Formats: sequence, structure tokens, C-alpha cells
Amino acid sequence: MGADLFGSLAESTCAALVVSSTCIPMIYHSDAIYFPLVITSVGVLVSFITQWFAKMKMTVDAKLFYQLVISTILMTVMIIPAVFMLPEYEMIFKFGGKTYIAT
Repeated sequence: MGADLFGSLAESTCAALVVSSTCIPMIYHSDAIYFPLVITSVGVLVSFITQWFAKMKMTVDAKLFYQLVISTILMTVMIIPAVFMLPEYEMIFKFGGKTYIAT
């Protein structure tokens, strides 16, 4: 992986971690804070699987097209279980110095 791609991946993962750690509903559900790391790790696994399809006997543009389609399908299927890490909808109210959580 090139330095530019790795830098972009690391920066976007760190930014997502910062945003998820400052989101009030996610602080109450500590498992959800790791959601950006789960997405990144699933993406790495999908990229390892998709690279094997580069050895197909076809033209370059067909290989790239099939790799894009396969990686999109695999990433979509593998992210579905990770979505259940997220908390259910919550609304937090601050009124008169007190915090109310409506689930």
C-alpha cells in the first residue's frame, strides 16, 4: 500500500474514532466506539480476499470491474453484523441542569 493511501486510511480512521468518542449516545455504549475500527478491519479482510481475483484470465478493465463488484458485495455482506454494535436510537435532553435520556 502506498504511503498516500495508508495516510488517508489512518487519518479517516482516527477522525472517525474522535467523532465516535465524542458522541454522547456512544459513550454510554462503549462497544459502539470501536465501530470505525471494525469497519477498517473488515475492509482489510475484504481487500485480501479481492486481490485473489486479480489473477483471472481477462482484460485489465474487466479484472478491475469484477474486483470492484466483488469487493462491494463482500463489504456489504460483512458489514451487516457490525451494524448491530451500534446503539439503538436515543435522544438526550439537557434541561435545567439535569440530563434526561429517552430511549
